[in-house]
Amino acid sequence: MKKLSKENYPTEELERLVRSVTFFKDIAKLSPDQFDLILTVCDFVHAGAGEAVMQKGDTASELFFLLKGQMSVCTDDGTSLNLIHPGEVFGTLSMVTGRSRSATVKAESDVILLSIDFKYFNDINDYSLVTLNTKLVAYRMLVHNVRWTLELNKMQNRDHELVPKLLKMPIYTGPKDSPEELAALHEQSCLLADLLCEWNESLAETEEPA
Repeated sequence: MKKLSKENYPTEELERLVRSVTFFKDIAKLSPDQFDLILTVCDFVHAGAGEAVMQKGDTASELFFLLKGQMSVCTDDGTSLNLIHPGEVFGTLSMVTGRSRSATVKAESDVILLSIDFKYFNDINDYSLVTLNTKLVAYRMLVHNVRWTLELNKMQNRDHELVPKLLKMPIYTGPKDSPEELAALHEQSCLLADLLCEWNESLAETEEPA
């Protein structure tokens, strides 16, 4: 992988790609200043076809958004499990749990990515750099991303022993756009991520040879 600079890729094209991502589009609508600020702590990255952007077991530090191209989540033997398309985010599980990467992600073609260190969002009570509204957008994205993966798992195996846990996950009903909602989203993201880790571990156990 290599970082892209203004000298080797048109800035206007990069910003157009960024604004096609729901997360950044929502931030830009709420606050152009926050959008510009977030971009200053992001890196644009290029990876060639076949290159691994994330390796299973690596220490997690970055959240990735695919801007251009196609990527795949792979098994240990390189088999593609599912594809990642432009506009999608990956690496969320490690950001929430603090665990090492749970899967290897490779570029299927030349790709352009946007990476951001999630440390700017971890402290939900610190608004010195990232505002409440921006953090709400970030945690809504995390909750949606992890819950959607769990829902896909449920559709594939409705009788899985962890389905009842998913159905019992708390749903926030308090005031919107508030510190209380952010705290609830933070808690939901942690609970959902732990459940997804538990689900992944159960699948790994069933795939092990007898």
